Amino acid sequence: MGHRDYVVESYRMCFIVTSDSVYKGLKDDDVKPIVNSVPILCKGALVSTYTVVPNDVREIQRRVVECTARCDVIVVTGGTGISRRDVSVESVREIALKELPGFGELFRLLSHREVGAAAYLSRATAYIVKDSIVFIVPGNPNAVKFALSEIICKLAPHAVYELKRQLE
Repeated sequence: MGHRDYVVESYRMCFIVTSDSVYKGLKDDDVKPIVNSVPILCKGALVSTYTVVPNDVREIQRRVVECTARCDVIVVTGGTGISRRDVSVESVREIALKELPGFGELFRLLSHREVGAAAYLSRATAYIVKDSIVFIVPGNPNAVKFALSEIICKLAPHAVYELKRQLE
């Protein structure tokens, strides 16, 4: 049995959508339908929490910390661009124990094949916060589905195993 064959059978996922317009009810939440398909996309994943928050550093941090108490994997959508309101990366970085830069690199590389050079404007990344893995992805529904199906769902069972193994 190879090292990457060590996986968890199930894990809990939380989703935090960061969007001022969705939070205020000015725009439809296009991420929710993708989250509803997580049991199909991600073998063993159980969605525990889904919440929408404004692009506010303290609110994002508060929700991420809350989610660490009940989720192994937290997916933060939105706030990865280059505008002044895009603060998800900075918010999570401040409370993180470790950074997983390879996730962002892989996301941009694979996204480039789909959307071209625009992929490199994304600051998608991942961190360890307390005992959870936090993936920060663009808020575009296609990007969320892509990140889940092409990377997160494939990495999560082994990554959660490794993270929990350290706690033994």
